[in-house]
Amino acid sequence: MSASSHDRAAQAQIVLLIAAGVVAAAQIGKAIVSVPLIRPDIAAGFDHAGFLVAIFATLGAGAGIGLGAIVARLGLRSALIGGMSLIACANVAGALAPDERILFSARLIEGVGFFGVVLAIPSLLARIATPAARDVVMAVWSAYMPAGIMLMLAAGPLVAIIGWRNFWLANAALCASCCVVLVLYAPRLAAPLGATRDLVAQIKSVTRSGRCLIVASAFFAYSWQIFSLAGAGLLSALALAASTAGHLMSGLSLRFGVPIWLNLAIPFAFFALADSLIFAGDLPAPLVVALAGLALCVGGLAPGALYATAPRVAPSAAALSPTIGLVQQASNLGQFAGPLVVGLWVEHFGWQSLPAIETPAALTGLVLAFGIRIALAPDARTDRALTPVAAAAARREAAVRHHRGE
Repeated sequence: MSASSHDRAAQAQIVLLIAAGVVAAAQIGKAIVSVPLIRPDIAAGFDHAGFLVAIFATLGAGAGIGLGAIVARLGLRSALIGGMSLIACANVAGALAPDERILFSARLIEGVGFFGVVLAIPSLLARIATPAARDVVMAVWSAYMPAGIMLMLAAGPLVAIIGWRNFWLANAALCASCCVVLVLYAPRLAAPLGATRDLVAQIKSVTRSGRCLIVASAFFAYSWQIFSLAGAGLLSALALAASTAGHLMSGLSLRFGVPIWLNLAIPFAFFALADSLIFAGDLPAPLVVALAGLALCVGGLAPGALYATAPRVAPSAAALSPTIGLVQQASNLGQFAGPLVVGLWVEHFGWQSLPAIETPAALTGLVLAFGIRIALAPDARTDRALTPVAAAAARREAAVRHHRGE
């Protein structure tokens, strides 16, 4: 296979993997649009229906890094295909569930499959993308979540027509079809150097890395901010559209040479400004919605930059999945902590007092962005030292190694 043919094959695999991530994320949106019909069908309370949506985030918040280590041990391709298979089977089980106990069990299995998919894909992308394109590819990957949920929100009217059970069966067919394509075309890569089957050792290597902890903390701060702003009166579909646009803008920004740390600093600086204006209570509602939407769009630069950072800070190539798992865990914790603290604060001190906690949280993220700048300084010096000729040689060598399965 020539180098150009290999490049085209790798590009097709990148598109396939990102599409698979969107299909997996769509299962979160599937639950959101199905809940209004599920509640009366199986007599589920509001609290149980809410958990049906939140179960993925609960899994991630409690076991993200552990799930990442398991994915690394199983092998990226096996975890990806096995995870998509679990999602397909769980959709069938959920569609046939006679009561909420079976439905929640199916949803839990689906959540395990979801993390098998979304923790394997970034590691695969980091390995098959060329060094020059890796940051951009990782940034574009970050849009999988809002894009997948938005896809299901767009299909929401179909649920009322065909019923939630048939809608879940349709999702099962979609995931099964995706699984077949992955079996045929997902990349087959040898285990990276330094790979270990010791889950505890992998987890320790990640949690003892200061650079990994800084990136995870930045994702926690981002999730805290984004879920607080999304609650400022912005409709879910609009919030997701704005966020998706920001994620894709991050890829373009990195492609044009904007440093990773600056892609983080800009959103957090804008969050600090937006918090003081949105929550002050002086702006009319339409302007609050517009400003929140702009903040969500600008904020979308951050996840792309953080995903691009993960391969750079992982202790080793073999530890990338646990590193992504730690980042995912921090993100899910931020999803819970942000709205919880904001709700308690508003209840005791009022809406207009929110800048007292939101602005410092945004400034903390800004400090973490500069911390990431320092953490990535050795990588930046290495990148500058790599001449165009050396870079081209490295890309050719990577293509040959991939073709040989190394």
